[in-house]
Amino acid sequence: MRLLRIAGISFGIIGVLLFGFLGIGLLLSSQWEAERSGWIRAEPAQVWDHISSAEAWERWTPSPETATEYFGPGSGEGSGRRWDDPGYGEGSFVITEVDRDRLVRYEVEVESGSIRISGEMRLEVEDGGTRIHWREAGDFGRNPILGYLAPRMEELQGGQLEASLETLRILVEEGREIDQAPSADDTVGAADAAEQG
Repeated sequence: MRLLRIAGISFGIIGVLLFGFLGIGLLLSSQWEAERSGWIRAEPAQVWDHISSAEAWERWTPSPETATEYFGPGSGEGSGRRWDDPGYGEGSFVITEVDRDRLVRYEVEVESGSIRISGEMRLEVEDGGTRIHWREAGDFGRNPILGYLAPRMEELQGGQLEASLETLRILVEEGREIDQAPSADDTVGAADAAEQG
């Protein structure tokens, strides 16, 4: 009888802690921002084709490997892709605005919009090359677990932006592609894993 009472108290404490954990997670901000910049020894026109096409993004950013479908024009506004991948969940990426050789804006939705990311890349001529300013802002929605992840996204997603900019630099300057397998710090992968967990 005493063991049953101890077990009951233990489960009660665990329940209160779990409820508290989830409750705090709901109160935390679900919004985040990350920003990085990189310099490429090339003119903006040489960078443009790599960032103005949804399909071209796969050459320098981590991308879903299965069930990918392209839609819209090959490049420019409306160029996009959809996927349903075990690591990334179900989602889409679409370029929403372009200003040739200057600006690309895009939107990402995962799991029917439960996770949303908006981003932009601005190109500026600098020191005989191109400076790329890349900014992303996201919203994890009303998810108590992802609420704990949001404060770390500047570091986590910022690191991914930095790595992708370096891969883009190598691609543009050297014409060489390197492996862009999904990393543990990838936003969509990390968020999807947390959501499913």
